[in-house]
Amino acid sequence: MLNTQKKFSPDFLSGSCAINLNTIKLVAVLCISISLQSCASYGSHAVTMREGLLHGDPKASLAVAELKDSDQEEVVASLDKGMLRRMNDDYIGSNQILEVAKQEIENLHGFSITENLASVAINETLRGYEGDHYEQLLLHAYMALNYIELGQIDGGRVEMLQANVKMMEWGDEPEEDAFLRYLEGMIYENMGEIDSALISYRKAYIIYKEKGGKQYPIAPDAIKKDLLRLLAWNGLWSEYKTYKKEFKFNDYKPAKASNKYGELIVLLNNGLAPIRGEKAIHIFSSEVESNLRVAFPVYDHPKQSLFLPRVSVNNKQYAMDKVEDIDDLARYSLAQDMPGIMVRATARAVVKYNTQQTASDQGSLAGLLMTVTNIVTERADTRSWTTLPQEIRLQRILLPVGEHQIKVQMVNVAGRVVDEINETVVIKPKQSSFVVKHWNTPVPKNIPLAQAK
Repeated sequence: MLNTQKKFSPDFLSGSCAINLNTIKLVAVLCISISLQSCASYGSHAVTMREGLLHGDPKASLAVAELKDSDQEEVVASLDKGMLRRMNDDYIGSNQILEVAKQEIENLHGFSITENLASVAINETLRGYEGDHYEQLLLHAYMALNYIELGQIDGGRVEMLQANVKMMEWGDEPEEDAFLRYLEGMIYENMGEIDSALISYRKAYIIYKEKGGKQYPIAPDAIKKDLLRLLAWNGLWSEYKTYKKEFKFNDYKPAKASNKYGELIVLLNNGLAPIRGEKAIHIFSSEVESNLRVAFPVYDHPKQSLFLPRVSVNNKQYAMDKVEDIDDLARYSLAQDMPGIMVRATARAVVKYNTQQTASDQGSLAGLLMTVTNIVTERADTRSWTTLPQEIRLQRILLPVGEHQIKVQMVNVAGRVVDEINETVVIKPKQSSFVVKHWNTPVPKNIPLAQAK
């Protein structure tokens, strides 16, 4: 990516100074070059990168991601590479590149006046990409899951602590993630930190309760059962009875810890997150008394339909609860950001209009060059972590100690199994065995669900 801090001066960005013809030509060439290299929709790259996933070939998708110029969109490129490496069972390599993304996000907390000025004059892709808050938290969640896969659950605990620090940086009422709190509780519980696990389960349930149906799923039964179970283990019977009544779990009885049993925790990353597109409209600006063209990111397509997963073990089948809806999170986050995006887009259009008028005063050629430059460089920021799943599903099952064959089955609306993931799991006394899988293929278009194979 071109270093905008060296190419653009505040005088040019103000649009109010006299600009000679040679400067205008140079700026036009530079801006068009930047547009071709940096402003092309990241969504178009994501479509190509995800093709392999949609055909059951994560290695092909990883090859495309690794070919991406590492100097461009460092954070988002690292996030995608990290997820694709984990899909290819390279958990060490996944955490190595996710750590790069994490450090770059921290670096971007610094304020760059020149970079921000360039984004006002050209487009928002010239701003460093830190990721939305939910993406930053899921970065820690997936690094924690990588550590769990590597048998280093203490590393997962460190990621949860770092996520807590990040959330505290966001204000007195931090923007928390329900799934991250739930995962945090599972990690604490597996490390024997029952009090901390209970606190995390409480927080997770409150987020689901207060924000369910907006950016989070309605509180799943799984978190309710886990909350009740730990309240019982801690002897907090008053709170236990209050929640049991609220949940209407009249017949629920908490499982007791036993050396004869352990727990199976299955997490399924189902589908793929939505890709941002771009839309441009003309709006009237009273400041310059003219219609101005502005571009902004949109989600062009509605949420995908997905097959429903279930876990089959010991001739029993268990539905999986939705614990994270990343599609909803992405759309909600963009909607929250849209007022600011439109304000900045309008301000940018005004700057471009003024530079265009100033250039026109220099002559028709100068005006034409600046007009072309402004049109070409007016692009929306479509960057996002597009290798995230559309949703995350969970099931927790108490099983006898020993080896078990489990199946994660994808089922259509007719109850027909259309795909199956097989796994051998060893259950240990009073411990949890995690099985974390990815399934990326959406429901085929124009094919009745009952006939999908």
